[in-house]
Amino acid sequence: MLVTPAAMPSPWIGSFGKSGSPVLKIRISGPFSDGKEFDAIIDTGFTGFVSMPLIQAFPLGLILDGTTSVVLADGSTSFNLVARGAVKVGEESKIGTVLLEAGSNEVLLGMDFLRRFKKALFVGAGGVVLLDESALVGAAAGGPVPASAETSHPEPGKSESDSST
Repeated sequence: MLVTPAAMPSPWIGSFGKSGSPVLKIRISGPFSDGKEFDAIIDTGFTGFVSMPLIQAFPLGLILDGTTSVVLADGSTSFNLVARGAVKVGEESKIGTVLLEAGSNEVLLGMDFLRRFKKALFVGAGGVVLLDESALVGAAAGGPVPASAETSHPEPGKSESDSST
């Protein structure tokens, strides 16, 4: 069940990149810059917040935060610098850990990005949409059903009058 459309925040509309992956326009910035807009690939296999090329991070003024080791899909381990950065989509902004990749030329958004912004990703033949989790009810949102949407549902095989006993 969905919350009424009037209560729903505007969805984020993405697109498909050249490789067919879902892409979203974002702005990444440090504390002393306006940042830069990127077409970022949404990678649900990446557990982090954002990954970006090291060379593109320098002009943004991201604050270095240390190093980390990353286990790649092939099982190998990579050691990377990490920084703190702000990511903005529309009017929403979150600060998180940005993984800096020396050999990459793509900006990736991971599962931590989706969790921090509380977005649910929908990918279909017609496009890419990210909805606010508060617009979803039940297992997909992981939250309670709003009181206005609660209804009584009898157990399978019982009528509504049988379930009140």
